[in-house]
Amino acid sequence: MPVDYFYVRKESGNKVEIEIKTGAFYLLVALIVGWMGLNVISGSAETGASVLPIILVFMVFRFFALWKVQKEVLVAMKQKQLETRGSKFSFANPLTYVITRSEE
Repeated sequence: MPVDYFYVRKESGNKVEIEIKTGAFYLLVALIVGWMGLNVISGSAETGASVLPIILVFMVFRFFALWKVQKEVLVAMKQKQLETRGSKFSFANPLTYVITRSEE
């Protein structure tokens, strides 16, 4: 799974735009709902437990894929160079971090 499934980074001049992809979030939600559905429908914890490792691997991969982005966003936030727009839940207007770097 490539990292650009989780975010897209665009750099131009002194501005960096990082768009967090919404699809990965909804895939995680679908996996969790599917896991819960399997537990309820089958009435057996073993069936649901077979899907749990897939969910955990996806969550760990997503965590490490976004690790660098989150560190960069936290630094920009502390330096008051961060602007956010969009929504984590919207495909039409995804969450976007805009970091404006001061020219030194």
